[in-house]
Amino acid sequence: MIQITEKLVLRPIQISAHSELFPLIRGIYKNAYPGFWVDEGDWYLDLCYSIENLTKELSRPSSYYFFVEFEGEKVGILKYDFPFSPRQVEIPNALKLHRLYLSEVVQGKGIAQELMNYVEQIAIANQLENIWLEAMEHKLQAKRFYEKMGFELVHTYQLDFEKLLPESRGLHVFRKRLKV
Repeated sequence: MIQITEKLVLRPIQISAHSELFPLIRGIYKNAYPGFWVDEGDWYLDLCYSIENLTKELSRPSSYYFFVEFEGEKVGILKYDFPFSPRQVEIPNALKLHRLYLSEVVQGKGIAQELMNYVEQIAIANQLENIWLEAMEHKLQAKRFYEKMGFELVHTYQLDFEKLLPESRGLHVFRKRLKV
């Protein structure tokens, strides 16, 4: 367990927690991405949050995966990987913020900002020069938040997921340079 603030805790996800992870992320994701998928995101959720994929992700020594708990309740997930650089654009010596999903119930309470600060501390402690992440082009709230946190848009590309609606396939790559 990692105590971020008095009310905010990160609890490592284990394979045995899949039965908690899947319904949590399903609810959060479907609320956050309505109208992006022909199947409401079921294909994507099955791909990324299956027991097989969770097992694979947890087996990587460079991967860190947590439940986000606020006031004792699981309200989201956080996953980061390092060292990890994107294929689409050069971002060397970097940490990838792979997943940050929070229930809309806790949005606006400063939790995402606290988590971003924590991830930045991890990157600096590991002498990494950059943090990067990907965000859907049509999620303007996320874009504004990342820019507020010091990230800059460095690349945009199109996902080729068949079940993702064509107008929703744009994916932004953001980078934050760190002072190491």
